Amino acid sequence: MANTVKRAYPCWYTPYKAALLEFDLDKLPQRITEAQHAVMDRMIVLDGRDCGGSESEALINALIALSDLQKMVESVQVARNSGDAPSIT
Repeated sequence: MANTVKRAYPCWYTPYKAALLEFDLDKLPQRITEAQHAVMDRMIVLDGRDCGGSESEALINALIALSDLQKMVESVQVARNSGDAPSIT
């Protein structure tokens, strides 16, 4: 399924996947931002033409996942700054 999504929506899926697979917590916020912009740009291009189609649903799900990922990054950054960062190893 992931390969099907990648082929169908390459303009936004590549930065989205890059954000999901980024392990470097210093690079992750930028990857999230790039992915969010790519998703939003695609939503603007579609401008309702997909009308509830699979790409619109995938775009919404991607934004939700990126938002959740951003919240997790922010939590880790707060913990880092307070000295209570969880151990990843």
